[in-house]
Amino acid sequence: MVRRPLRAFLAIAVLAVVVIVAAGRPAIAQPPAAASAHATETLGVTVGTAFAFTVSTNEVTPGDTVTVQITQTDDVEHTFTLSSVANYTIPSSDSSDQLTAFFAQHPPLVNVTIPSGQATLTASFTAPPLGVYEYVCLIPGHFQAGMSGLLGSGVLPAGSTAPTTGPGWQVFAIGGTVASLVILALVLGFVVGRRRGAVHEMPPERLGYPEPAPPTPPAK
Repeated sequence: MVRRPLRAFLAIAVLAVVVIVAAGRPAIAQPPAAASAHATETLGVTVGTAFAFTVSTNEVTPGDTVTVQITQTDDVEHTFTLSSVANYTIPSSDSSDQLTAFFAQHPPLVNVTIPSGQATLTASFTAPPLGVYEYVCLIPGHFQAGMSGLLGSGVLPAGSTAPTTGPGWQVFAIGGTVASLVILALVLGFVVGRRRGAVHEMPPERLGYPEPAPPTPPAK
């Protein structure tokens, strides 16, 4: 006959297996994010007193419609011009004329003139194929002063960090929590079973072994 502590331990083990299977089934059965239906994304761009862009994200998804929301807080005119050439960084030594000639040969994905003074502007473009694309300011001298950056489409530019809110992180978090709880339940069940087994352990004579005789007192 199976002892009660052992039955409890087996019940906990079976429950653990059921929990693992139930938790893993949605993650396995759930298809990956549909690539057929393109979404709409927002790319926030801020320009301030420094010759630099501050963007809300470094990566977009190929094929998505990207809405660019530009906030101007400077008193100097700028442009936000996104190159259409993947994985190509314009040499920082290029003059303003060379920069203009480059975009005349390769029309930009989006080109927004940002007037001086506080303003908010919007534009949109379709995220290009997989690759890294450079955005610059075309006002003479601004690109040469360092007013440029990189935007990845389906890939992060080198040196960039990804946000921690992807569609898969919840699965890993839930899976890790369930696994930790299962392990804890198994350990507790084993410990409790050992304790209860020690309490209800049969005496030696019930198992067919003679009970050890008490020690003989020393002779006086």
